[in-house]
Amino acid sequence: MVMFEDVTERKRHDAEMDFILSETRHRMKNLFAVVRALALQTEVEGHTAAEYRQAFLGRLDVTLRAQEIAARNEGADLQDLLQQAVGEAWSERISRRGPAVHLGPSKILAASMIFHELATNAAKYGALSASEGSVLVSWTLEQGLTGRNDLNCRWLERGGPVVEPPKRKGYGTEMIEGTAAHLGGRVELSYDAEGLSATIRIPL
Repeated sequence: MVMFEDVTERKRHDAEMDFILSETRHRMKNLFAVVRALALQTEVEGHTAAEYRQAFLGRLDVTLRAQEIAARNEGADLQDLLQQAVGEAWSERISRRGPAVHLGPSKILAASMIFHELATNAAKYGALSASEGSVLVSWTLEQGLTGRNDLNCRWLERGGPVVEPPKRKGYGTEMIEGTAAHLGGRVELSYDAEGLSATIRIPL
């Protein structure tokens, strides 16, 4: 008697499992690279161990949440992404105004980090460090040089202490500018006496 076994389904299943494992390894490798970069770049000089830990864990938390959203391959709404990036503690003091904007998976982590750093700086030195301080985040869509839409976003702080330009760039400022540049965009920071304003332009 000759026996025939249909291995098509088993091969398909094995191929799917190989793909899932490969994707998991790739994402874990990328995640560890990001965590390592955060650990190395978070400022140590002039900070206590507790301050370093707080800064590092804050950045790590927003990174993990952004990676979770990006892994769905569906993108994210800017309003929702902004809220999760700044955290519940500050969301009520940060007003948001603008049209519906969908960000693709490749831009989720970068946008999250930019807003997280702005909120962190506002909580330490800017409007969110004062009880009456507030932030307005507004955005528009404008046609870019390539014919595609650009996101033009403005972060405006009011009601905080008098703002003075920093004597040197901190890690947060470097991350904001570098992250926007990585996406092909730019950030302009204005240290007005009444409050920091940041204009962020990112191609979609």
